[in-house]
Amino acid sequence: MSTTINTNYSQFYKGSEQISNTSSDQGKKDTVVRYEFNTTDEKGNKVTDKMSNEETMRTLNDISSQYGDNVIVEFSGDGLAALNEHKGKIPIPEEPTREIPEEMITFFDKSANYLPEYSGIYSVDKAIATAVENCSKEEQAFVYDIIRQNFLMGNRGDMTEGERQANISLGMKKAEYAAGSFISQESKKAFLDAMESVAKLASAGKADEAGNMNYGVKKGNYLGHGSNLVYTTDGLDMMKTMDAKAYEEYQKISRESSNADRPLNALRYLTNWYADSVKKNPNMIVQYEKQSDEHVEKKVNNQKLDKTFADIQTENKAAFIESLKAFQNKNPAFLVSIINRELALAFWGK
Repeated sequence: MSTTINTNYSQFYKGSEQISNTSSDQGKKDTVVRYEFNTTDEKGNKVTDKMSNEETMRTLNDISSQYGDNVIVEFSGDGLAALNEHKGKIPIPEEPTREIPEEMITFFDKSANYLPEYSGIYSVDKAIATAVENCSKEEQAFVYDIIRQNFLMGNRGDMTEGERQANISLGMKKAEYAAGSFISQESKKAFLDAMESVAKLASAGKADEAGNMNYGVKKGNYLGHGSNLVYTTDGLDMMKTMDAKAYEEYQKISRESSNADRPLNALRYLTNWYADSVKKNPNMIVQYEKQSDEHVEKKVNNQKLDKTFADIQTENKAAFIESLKAFQNKNPAFLVSIINRELALAFWGK
């Protein structure tokens, strides 16, 4: 399955609506938000593969944990393999309803949405990780959600390029709110500078015909966390960047091996490729790193950011939400799914 699904869900967002006939019971629901994961589009073109149990549960958790207790999050589509396998335990209606079975809700682990999302620029990623290491999990989740949903989208979905740039602008206002509300004074400047760097990286990104984003930087692996973050080279991304033919073969092995053999065969191929490639070209890692650094220097650092949401107020939660609503009232047809999602985030209601 493409990794873009793990980092971006906007292309699967199908809208939201208010529920007018909620009961007077405590904890009532007032909003329905819908996501649909299909393996093909309306024309029959392949969009993605079905997901494994692990991928499905992670996806459902990532999405559901972004909303408050007043929101019902509905999932549908033939790409949710794990739900299909659990049909005997979790009734999945053919048509969307206003209720989610209680059995499904028990699968949601809402403790993992604070996990980091990295840009690939080590100094930037470490500055952000350091700034949030003493924040609450909710606050960490808010910061990393900016990177996932406003900055480094895996696929821009139905957005125009102008809308994508505006979404980055909204992310910077959220970063300003974070800096003024819960980032420590000593980390504030470094945090904002780092978030601006990620925003510039996002702004300079390019989409292919399918909307998949390429940000032109290496995908580093990290050990540790916070101020102890340590960078290590991602062998798979290096293969993808430096040896397209080998990466194509790696993907073929990953697809065609049996479920039991797939991880071992893929790892064996990657390990052998790495050893042989470094032997043939001892400078490969240096070239890989240099390629990424040059892209940041030439294409990213001088990037100008969009100012669509420049007037959003960031002094407190109420001011942020009210000014965002005011923007939406003036621009009712602009960036609808993104703004609706933002207004439904549990973070703003607490």
